[in-house]
Amino acid sequence: MTTELDQKLYKYLFPVTEQKVFVEAEDKSVILAPHYKAITREDNGKLISIQNDTYQIVSNAEIIKPLMEQLHELDSKWIIDPSHSFVTDQKMRLQVTFPDLTFSDGRSDIALSLFVHNSYDSSEGVRMFWGAIRGICSNGMVFGKVLAKYYHKHTKGIPLNNLKAQIEATYEQIPVISERIQILQNLSVSKSLSKSVEDNLGKRVSKYVKEQKKPENVWILYNYLTWYISHIVDIRLRSSYQMKVSRMFML
Repeated sequence: MTTELDQKLYKYLFPVTEQKVFVEAEDKSVILAPHYKAITREDNGKLISIQNDTYQIVSNAEIIKPLMEQLHELDSKWIIDPSHSFVTDQKMRLQVTFPDLTFSDGRSDIALSLFVHNSYDSSEGVRMFWGAIRGICSNGMVFGKVLAKYYHKHTKGIPLNNLKAQIEATYEQIPVISERIQILQNLSVSKSLSKSVEDNLGKRVSKYVKEQKKPENVWILYNYLTWYISHIVDIRLRSSYQMKVSRMFML
């Protein structure tokens, strides 16, 4: 019998393999394409992508299984959070939330989250982002500036040898996050920032913000944006939007 956790992770762990690529020549003969390889699902043979011969697969299983081993050794409570997790044949994002590792902005508790990324189509390398999620409305946040961000390309794998130390180091940055939030709470929304929202996030996002009650400060504007991203933007595109907002608000 599989556990609830196994059931949540099963869809991420499909086996992948490399296949040779053949192309049709001008004379209609089929020849090997020596500088390319096909990435396919081993369970159903489905083609995922065509990559050059230097591409090295790092499977989802190679990332997730060591991560689970590390998580099970922690004293901190954690959950696989479905709010910003997804998987397709091409890519995946897994969110792990630590409900007891929280801070507050004066309105609600915000729990630390770890976002783990991988892809089989070269759209991104193996990446880990530290961020958070707002409890009352599942607003996902990525802190690219004030929390450690881990990025390794496929050829280097992912650092999971001491997740406990990473979590502790990240939690120690809570005062830095809180200080930045206080700064945002004391800044009024400038015309240039409003223009930056439209320039960086698009007219639809800007229109949504304009339809809301005028934000009293920059932190409220930030939460308008994170709500929109977390509830309106396609789950496969949220990470890109979250990183843009992180850079805009220096979080």
